[in-house]
Amino acid sequence: MPAEVGLFAEVRNAGDLLTRLTDPQIWTTLAELAGQPARPEDVADWRRRIQQTVKMKPEEAIHALFSQSVAFVGEGPGRAQDAVVLCRPNHEVTTAELLTRWNASRLRQPQRPPTYRLYSNIGVSEHNGLLIFGDLIPKEGLFRRLQQFTADAQPKALADDPVYKKLLARVPRNPDGVLFARLGLAAPILVPTISASSQPTSQPTLSDLPGPLRNAKNIMLALHREGSLLHFTAVGDAPGKDTAKPARPVRLIESLPERTLLAWQGRVDFSKPTEAFLRTREQNPIPGVFQLPEQIETLDRFIKSLDTSACVAIGPIYPAGRPTNTPPLPAIALLAGTHDPATTLAEMRGVANIGMLGYTLFAFGRGLPLLQPIDETRLGDTPVFVLDLSPLLKPTAGKAIGQIQLCWMVHNNVLIITSHLDWLRRIVAARNGHEATLAKVILLSRGTQPLESVNAFVIQSGPISDIAAAWLEYLKRTKPEVFSEAWWRNRQPGGGHMRLGINVTTDDTNRRLRLNEVFENQPASGRLKVGDFIVGYGNRRFTTDDLIAEITTAIQERPHARWMELLIERDGVTQRMRLPLPFIDPMQFLHRIVAIGKIAQRAVYRDDQSDPAGPRGFLTIELRTSEKPLFEFPQPIPIGSTSKPSD
Repeated sequence: MPAEVGLFAEVRNAGDLLTRLTDPQIWTTLAELAGQPARPEDVADWRRRIQQTVKMKPEEAIHALFSQSVAFVGEGPGRAQDAVVLCRPNHEVTTAELLTRWNASRLRQPQRPPTYRLYSNIGVSEHNGLLIFGDLIPKEGLFRRLQQFTADAQPKALADDPVYKKLLARVPRNPDGVLFARLGLAAPILVPTISASSQPTSQPTLSDLPGPLRNAKNIMLALHREGSLLHFTAVGDAPGKDTAKPARPVRLIESLPERTLLAWQGRVDFSKPTEAFLRTREQNPIPGVFQLPEQIETLDRFIKSLDTSACVAIGPIYPAGRPTNTPPLPAIALLAGTHDPATTLAEMRGVANIGMLGYTLFAFGRGLPLLQPIDETRLGDTPVFVLDLSPLLKPTAGKAIGQIQLCWMVHNNVLIITSHLDWLRRIVAARNGHEATLAKVILLSRGTQPLESVNAFVIQSGPISDIAAAWLEYLKRTKPEVFSEAWWRNRQPGGGHMRLGINVTTDDTNRRLRLNEVFENQPASGRLKVGDFIVGYGNRRFTTDDLIAEITTAIQERPHARWMELLIERDGVTQRMRLPLPFIDPMQFLHRIVAIGKIAQRAVYRDDQSDPAGPRGFLTIELRTSEKPLFEFPQPIPIGSTSKPSD
């Protein structure tokens, strides 16, 4: 590998894993992460192209070409449209046999390494038993650069790059796979914004990563496989911080119910978001809420009664008031350690009362529904406070969602706030030892949780997938129109109006648009560059004299909402380029959750602050080996019940 590559991923002996990735939803998800947006419907075309190129079905190609070792190389994260694939074929077939089967034609240039043309513009080079696949067209493309690299007598290789070597030394030895990325070369992650303007906006980028990767310019993930468990170690080159070892936090996550779908534990300084809120409280849409000194003092006492141990947990519940046979809904909980439980409980009630009073004043003059007073019940001997928020739901939403609440209590010095009473009850049952917990699930992670571990999370992707599949079936019966991409087009933030983020001038003589400026953090950023010419879109060149109007209409009426395909002329060569566009389609999201859950049963993460070179992260993914659900979702038990919940 050339030393300057921005994205490099290699894996060995992973034919079974790669075959799983041919699922249409998984394939399109990976394609979008690589900067090549696609639809599940494109998979049929993708399979056809593979068979035309290598005369094999994808599964056969993976076995013959990728099962021993394979690498993926790109310009950088999110900028892999000009990617190159390297592989070492297995021992069952020779390179000569493959080239004959592919009807490959030898090119005159370059002479070293030997290079052949396959289907369309796909080329393959042979070098030291490796096959290198890439695009022949771009003169300065990655495929051409790799050819030059293999021909150099003393090339500068990635393996000798000091940054790469330093990160590799921080992960366990002999990995089965590795991913290395230079985040400074990453294209922006685009998210929909309320504004439809093409001016630069503040968007998150790949440098905004959590845990040990935060603020890193270069990152590495190393894979070690143990049967159905995939252990990943993540490291970055962010500047080191104070090496003082933090105290072991309260193990909130370990005592959550085993059937928790998603959980995160870490440290939160609650005073910071509170201070930010108070600085902008004049923008509060509900007047009278935290405007008076005594109200602010109540909030301040409440925040000061909490420590920094925090946990967020999402679990399945069956709210009351919904039709029968409706799939479970996610309920959310926030758990926070307390310094003074009595003060926390008293001031939490005060904070809720202030919010209730402010909302009542706000709702009176606007004809909004009023809320009932806060109700107090008991869970065993412990008081529980419940505020019913169901009246705030619109009738259509209320029918699907049912009941929604704000519930809280203090249990063993921990404040627990939930969106549903049943979820609160299940959390307390697990904390009291009446239900199985996540403790055993967390032990799937490589090694034991060290004292210096601050952050941890669990994602039960198999059960989440089962719930998503149930919701898809339910929506097909009750609201089939939401499965149309067109239904969501005008329901996007900003009304669905889309711009590419470019400034152009017309070249009427040659009927093309010249790019004069490419705005940062916009769809064209990192893909188009100043000096490029847009000569058409899709499979057609411009046909009218008003090029601006034609391209504007083409963008708004594009066939695929998630990307715009342009014909770009660069350095005298015309090429098609897909620009990813921000687009929210919840049904597509559910489909992808289902696909991921068919591959991965669950994922467990923890970090380690004890490494002197910097923090590390340990992620373990358990592969799903059976279609049988990991667990069934039991029906809720009333809050006052004393019976032990069944497993």
